[in-house]
Amino acid sequence: MKSKIDRKAIRRAHLAVAVGFVVMLVGAILFQDEGEDAIQGVGLVGLVVTFGIYIFLDERAEKRRERGQ
Repeated sequence: MKSKIDRKAIRRAHLAVAVGFVVMLVGAILFQDEGEDAIQGVGLVGLVVTFGIYIFLDERAEKRRERGQ
């Protein structure tokens, strides 16, 4: 089954990755002297934030589509 690539979905994904990167960068700077466990925690939080933002933006776009129809 082929799916059409939606440019708006790609844009939402890029935005989520950018925000997640900023969260990880700030966390890495703040916790750079705390050890490996802290840095791994920062990476995990950044990953969760990235997924959360993408899901939030995707749900919001879906609601907009439903209202528009």
